[in-house]
Amino acid sequence: MLALKTPNANTASHAAISSPPSSYLESLLPHAESEDDLKVLKEHSTKLLSASESLEGWLASSYGELFQFVNKDTLKALRQYWIHYHTFDTAGKAAAELRKGLTKGSTQFRTSNVMTGLRSAGIAWPSAMKLVGHVFRRYWETGVADGSSEACKNLGRDGKGHVNPMFAVSSAPSGLFAVHYGTDPLLGFYLAETFRSLETGPKLTLAAQSDQLVMAAKQQFNQWCQAFMDAFDSRRVRIQLFFGEATTLCHELQLELAFGRQPAHPRAYSRPWCLQALRLDGYIGPPELRFTFFDYYDVVDTSNLGDHIGLINIITVTAPLLRPRSSSALCTESLLTVSNDATSALTAALGSDVATFSLLVGLAPSGLISDTTLEGVPNEAMFQKLTAEPSHDRQQRQYRLRVLWESIHSSSRVRVEADQLAAWFLAVYNKMFAHEDMSTLLSRMDRMQNTHYSTDMPRYTRAAIVALIRLVRTRVFSDWDRVMDKFMELVENDRSLLTGGNSLQELNVQLALYGVWTLPVLAEGPRQIQNRFTLPLRERSSSDGILGLADPPPIVYVVISIPRKSLKVLTDSDIDTMGTPGIHLSIKQQLGMTQYENCFYSFHCCFGRFRHGDHAGGPPVFDEDDEGWSGTADMLIACAVPAFGLLMGLRGGLTVSLVLNTSPANLMLFGKKLGMTLTVFETAFVDERRVLICQDPPGLDTKSSTADQKHWLKGLSSDHDAGQAALGTFSADRKIVKLQIRTVFANGSDEANALAGGASVAADPIDLSTIRLKVGNTPDRRISFPFPVQSYNSKTRVARKSSWVEIEAAIHLAPHKDPFDSWTHVSCMSDQSPVLVHIPRVNLDIQPIMKSITAKDRTWLTIMTIVGAMSVGEKQAQEQGRTSPANPKSDLKQSLSVMFSSFMGYHPQASGPVRIFQLTHHKVAHAFIFVRNLRHDLDLGSMVLDAYVTPLTHARLKTLAEACVQLYTAESKAPLGIHLGDEECILWKRLLPALAERCRTWEHQDHCAYVKIGQIPLSTEADENPLCSCGEGKVPPDFAKHDKMWAPFGKYVTRIAIAPIFPVPYVENLADHTEDLPQAGCDSCNKTPKELKSCAACGKARYCSRECQKAAWKVHKLVCKK
Repeated sequence: MLALKTPNANTASHAAISSPPSSYLESLLPHAESEDDLKVLKEHSTKLLSASESLEGWLASSYGELFQFVNKDTLKALRQYWIHYHTFDTAGKAAAELRKGLTKGSTQFRTSNVMTGLRSAGIAWPSAMKLVGHVFRRYWETGVADGSSEACKNLGRDGKGHVNPMFAVSSAPSGLFAVHYGTDPLLGFYLAETFRSLETGPKLTLAAQSDQLVMAAKQQFNQWCQAFMDAFDSRRVRIQLFFGEATTLCHELQLELAFGRQPAHPRAYSRPWCLQALRLDGYIGPPELRFTFFDYYDVVDTSNLGDHIGLINIITVTAPLLRPRSSSALCTESLLTVSNDATSALTAALGSDVATFSLLVGLAPSGLISDTTLEGVPNEAMFQKLTAEPSHDRQQRQYRLRVLWESIHSSSRVRVEADQLAAWFLAVYNKMFAHEDMSTLLSRMDRMQNTHYSTDMPRYTRAAIVALIRLVRTRVFSDWDRVMDKFMELVENDRSLLTGGNSLQELNVQLALYGVWTLPVLAEGPRQIQNRFTLPLRERSSSDGILGLADPPPIVYVVISIPRKSLKVLTDSDIDTMGTPGIHLSIKQQLGMTQYENCFYSFHCCFGRFRHGDHAGGPPVFDEDDEGWSGTADMLIACAVPAFGLLMGLRGGLTVSLVLNTSPANLMLFGKKLGMTLTVFETAFVDERRVLICQDPPGLDTKSSTADQKHWLKGLSSDHDAGQAALGTFSADRKIVKLQIRTVFANGSDEANALAGGASVAADPIDLSTIRLKVGNTPDRRISFPFPVQSYNSKTRVARKSSWVEIEAAIHLAPHKDPFDSWTHVSCMSDQSPVLVHIPRVNLDIQPIMKSITAKDRTWLTIMTIVGAMSVGEKQAQEQGRTSPANPKSDLKQSLSVMFSSFMGYHPQASGPVRIFQLTHHKVAHAFIFVRNLRHDLDLGSMVLDAYVTPLTHARLKTLAEACVQLYTAESKAPLGIHLGDEECILWKRLLPALAERCRTWEHQDHCAYVKIGQIPLSTEADENPLCSCGEGKVPPDFAKHDKMWAPFGKYVTRIAIAPIFPVPYVENLADHTEDLPQAGCDSCNKTPKELKSCAACGKARYCSRECQKAAWKVHKLVCKK
């Protein structure tokens, strides 16, 4: 697994192999520490410093088996933090800055009601709204999570206490306190059951509730630490650390995995603001075992890094790192909204139709196919409503969207017509750089008065579109020379981006550096092809340095030194107001009466000084200032540019400048100081003190690196068998709407002879991606499409004389009806255990049991099973009275609602809590489901029934006849019937194997029926068991503790995890079911007095008293229709 996280050195890894004292573990996100804690930290840092003097020494230490490093520079960088911890002065500047930061945060949040901690409450969020805000404010007011007097004393706001060095030292420019303003001590924990118990237990003060909540989080942290130690002791975990820029690492890993060796020529620096070249030199051992250190990944988790650098950047760097199999996945998460509608979120983030983008890059969002999720999306929908209230800052609205991108691993690839593909690239290009479209500036500024989208902040350079083209080229067959020629023609002629023409040179440079495509004038030195330029190149001159050579390189690097005093306009500004303004380099050339400008956004910055080489073309010398922003040296910026642009016209007519990107915010903040051009610094190219031109940045070899890039691309872009690829057809709005696969049979083959003889041709769907092709009596052929299609509605064309069969099918997209119920799919492979495709696994035994179900639980029960379960389309179908076959999934949701509410004792069909359910079809029992517990599903923010199922066949009913009679005759404990329609019955049979696999803790046997028959489920027919027998009878000793009548069934049951299912938010909107909230009694206390008064605003909610109405308003206001 590869995990890419937002940089934050405040949580820099500090190894602690030997168990630290419990008091240290219980310091939950503490800004303060006791003297004992500081002593422990110093003792550990002493051990770490001793072990980290060299990589060899580290690997030989007790830490080396658990923590390893991608490169030596990471160990060096982390060692600096350990030095800080070891030598930390609790009365020094760093400690003072921490206290200052806390005071600032305390002032900022004193009157705020920040409720991001609701995400730790899961389904219990209605009980947590007031409490999480209190915990957040107390954390920032006191500097410690529990707010106890002892902890506050340890911090010592008066400067006499002990601050936590791990919070006081950071990777910020100052190196001091830089804890994010949104840091919430509860977010890393699952506290749903704690919130429930506080709501239903004895009444406590807000402070006392906060103490219990923090104590629960501390206990959970202790449990996590113990689990981690157990995993390490059993050698089940190994961690490789990298300190640097994530996307750069991914690009290097791509080459490493392709070549099986470290790239010979470093192409980039490991991180911003330094000159340390990235080398993957963390492996020490035999070369033939290097693959065990660097390997492809089954899972890549990027947290919400896409909010900061853009989703397209995330996909292009991680997709090539995934292991080439269908179970590999990329996990992305976003918190910032990209549109006013969640269903358009991915389209807005990708700048493209999601299905088309997915098909071309080989990764598809799981929900795009399944249209079903088990994640508690109603919680986030309610949270968004809450933060959208006028009392909140609408510019900072959040919507947490987690997307699992599944690898599209198919034997078939896609082929696209060149001009269509070029037009699609242009459409994505224009979306990526929409901020350069001045025609929409006023409308964007007007909208930004009310709300901001994450796409308002530019996140892409021209290197990003190049990386996307590079990735697509590894997946798609096309005439790529034609694609690139056409794409560049479209970009050059497109006028929608007013300033886009200024970045054409950068686009061409990046295409060449990545080895994707090379403009003819960049394929050779400019003087070798000077006759191709419309303007003549100036004569050679020794004053031109490397450009004065007889054969200068086609791409050179311009290094500009920015004086410190010119940066004061930035360093003297308030960082909270300024934010992080984007910058670029502008190179201008005066040719006669015309001035040409080219802008470059891809460059590297550091601090230091340079000296020119000893001779023309000689390498320059760079002296880096390790103090960075805190030092005294000037800023150095190195940028790749085409040489020919620097050789046109007089050298004295060239200028280079550092410019802030044009944006409404930058103009407002810096317009008066810098002018409308927002120029921070400008100088002429003849200023040799400030400008240097060299072949490569210091320590890098870009020419050799480009050769590696071309080799990588060639290895993954083999164009053989392009005729067998699926032809993708674009619609007028640039969406691939259908795929065609033509199967050509060799002359004289059985199929060719059968076609010529008039044999029948049948194309039968197997699943959404596979069709069985049958020509006469010849053996079947499986036709695999590179993306899910409407295989159940395909068209077939037959050429009997030419001996080919072509199958055409439209792209399948949710919420189209899926006759295969693909969201329940469990893959069955003979060489490994069954694998869940769309449904996530859950460890039931560690999920907290919901105890003491009360009337107050009805609110979230209704939200999870009614209010948030249906999509807009499903609700409309329900209101129109459609019959069951129209949508068996809707019927399943209603059945699940009955099961959950009945188990909790709230369903009108049940006289009390129900533990046994009978799935019935046409008055015939198909299965018994025995529910032992209702548990939280912590990671998904939902709930799950811990249950056991026994499918009922005729033979099994005969065996269990006496036990069944006892169940039916026990009136208060008899099974509750869930009556199924035809299609819902089939859906349940497909679903049961997935529910069993979801919580499976046992191993499948060698003679497993799944493998023997080759399909899951075994059958969907009546009187046949869909489950294998491998999990039968694996029950705990107290299986029948609720009722001894369960005992005879224990031998035949299989454990399953039943959870509510929800619409996928980026596919369908959740329906508004507010009228379905509980109405039987008071909507606050659930009592049923003779008279209930309705809410005056909406007329739907009912209360028994004014006090109950006030108590319920926190939740009701989210859905009240005024």
